[in-house]
Amino acid sequence: MGGAHRPSHAVASRPQVDRPGDGAEDGTSALLELRLPELRPLDEAHRRFLDQLSQAVAQRLEAARAQELEAQRAATLSELNTAKTHFLSTMSHELRTPLTLLLGPLHDVLSGRVDVLDRAAVEQLNGQCQRLLGMVEDLLEISRSESGRLVAHPEAVDVDGLTAQLVESLLEAGERAGLRMSRTFRGAGTCLLDVRLWENVVLNLVSNAVKYTLEGSVHVDLAMDDQLVLTVRDTGIGIPEAQQSLVFQRFHRVRAGEGRSIEGAGVGLAIVADAVAELGGEVSLESAPGVGTTVTVRLPVREAEDATAPATAPTALRLAGVRAKALDLVPVEEPGPERRPAAGPAGPTLLVVDDNAAMRQHVASALGEVGRVLVAADGVEALEVLARGDVDLVVSDVMMPRLDGEGLVAAIRKSPDRPDVPVILLSARAGSEAAISGLGRGADDYVAKPFSREELVARVRAHLELSSLRRERQRRRDRETMLAGVSHDMQTPLATIANALELLTSLGIPDLPPEITGTMTRSVASLRGLVAEFLDWSALSTGARVRVHLEDLEVPSLVADVAWPRGLELTTQVGAGARVRADALRVRRILANLATNAVRAGATRLWVGTDRDTDGLHVRVRDDGPGIPAEVLARLFQPWTTSQDTRGSGLGLYVSRESARAMGGDLTLVDTSSAGTTFDLRLTSGG
Repeated sequence: MGGAHRPSHAVASRPQVDRPGDGAEDGTSALLELRLPELRPLDEAHRRFLDQLSQAVAQRLEAARAQELEAQRAATLSELNTAKTHFLSTMSHELRTPLTLLLGPLHDVLSGRVDVLDRAAVEQLNGQCQRLLGMVEDLLEISRSESGRLVAHPEAVDVDGLTAQLVESLLEAGERAGLRMSRTFRGAGTCLLDVRLWENVVLNLVSNAVKYTLEGSVHVDLAMDDQLVLTVRDTGIGIPEAQQSLVFQRFHRVRAGEGRSIEGAGVGLAIVADAVAELGGEVSLESAPGVGTTVTVRLPVREAEDATAPATAPTALRLAGVRAKALDLVPVEEPGPERRPAAGPAGPTLLVVDDNAAMRQHVASALGEVGRVLVAADGVEALEVLARGDVDLVVSDVMMPRLDGEGLVAAIRKSPDRPDVPVILLSARAGSEAAISGLGRGADDYVAKPFSREELVARVRAHLELSSLRRERQRRRDRETMLAGVSHDMQTPLATIANALELLTSLGIPDLPPEITGTMTRSVASLRGLVAEFLDWSALSTGARVRVHLEDLEVPSLVADVAWPRGLELTTQVGAGARVRADALRVRRILANLATNAVRAGATRLWVGTDRDTDGLHVRVRDDGPGIPAEVLARLFQPWTTSQDTRGSGLGLYVSRESARAMGGDLTLVDTSSAGTTFDLRLTSGG
């Protein structure tokens, strides 16, 4: 429309929507401004149109706003659900690990494997009970805070003495780990304070500092003036800036893979924040990755009415829990790289990988009966152990710092040295999903905690046997490939020489006596026979059978074509028309080998005869030699068997018998004496 325009206003009413941070901007109306033509009168119909337009716009805006709020709520719920799922998974790990260490020794006693538990075993059981108790207490603290039942009960407390008792075991643990541990208490005295809440603050802050400081120092500073100020400063791995605002939230766990251990429920700093808030104070954090972290707690000081009143001290049970926490962080006696000596000279080498020292010791002790056991604290250390020597099997926890169990499996499978080493994963995450995840990364087996010693040992033995069979099968394949190449390389030049000799003989050269070519031909034939024996033995040693080419053959022709040794008087009685189904080349080699052995033993005559029965056709070979020595008879058909008076490879009879069996027959010794020896070659009758 043409002409001048004048402003028109319409007010769109809408319900109030609560938006975080909107403050006074949240109203009950919005202003819609329109430019209308001057010539158009603002009559009643026009006003109704503007009202309808404003209502439609308001509805659209409200729907968009509702959709935005719904998306925000869904995202918040999704984040909370993910955090809770991770928390429950972590708690499963934290609960099942001490349960495994509790049930293991108890099962040993109940099954009769041991009669009584020594003091060290009982102390370990007590430590795991304290660890479980500490986790239950942490969960109760979270529950009290969420339900509004976290209430401070102040009483007269010697802050200096109480704090010193709480941190003593943790400072000792840090020193065992090679850290510089120190504390400074300035002006602290007696004041009103809730002991349980203060314990939660001190223990969680100091244990976190020791846990995430691999080298350097941890310092605890306590000062009391108008405020009670606790500062815990470390030179540990630090916290990324993006996560610093989240560390005190429930169910949030900072992703830090470089700590001393991955253990913990991830609620420690949330408990600290809740305790500090209930005590009326504040907590702050400064951190930089690779530099360290400083956490400062400030509480108002409430003076006790009677400063000389006896101050409350932590209970013996609480101090026992502190010592258990310290031992979890850094064990008193950290196992060396080798847990046990080899179980015999041929014992397998096993690698146990776990960031929990007690679990490492438990698994290593169980597997000590299987073989030599090495240990590592995480996946990175395990790869270093694997690089130093041969390991036959790896047993690894899943949740570990730096490199977890699934990452270790992936690294092993990509390794050029031993990608086939069996890996068994131990995890507190039960269920098919967890097992599928581990097996999908290349693990050979997945064992859920808690597990029994018998189950673990049985699975390790089974996978060691399977691994041995796989390696043997691979060695056979490699050997067969090598033999195929050797066969070609050795047979080819011999065939060339034999063909050249045949050509020379056919030329009829006057100056070349036939005795020379005959000797050369027999030598080449002998060498080709030795090569064939060696190749057959190599194939047999891998578990394969000798290869044969079966066909219907006439026995008289077979016997006539044998390269009988010179100087041997031969008598044959072969039935005319006798036929067998056999490999011609191998039958001739068997008969030639029997004749050659007879000549080497001193025989001068040889009888070859045949007869038939229901088992097949028998070719009997008898000589007039001195017989086979008694010391040779027991191993006559074994490889490398020769007598002191004869020479040869010692493979002839072994290969001959296996060749006969491959053709469906057999080669046996009938009798031997000073009058001679008789062998029986049984073959399948032909058509």
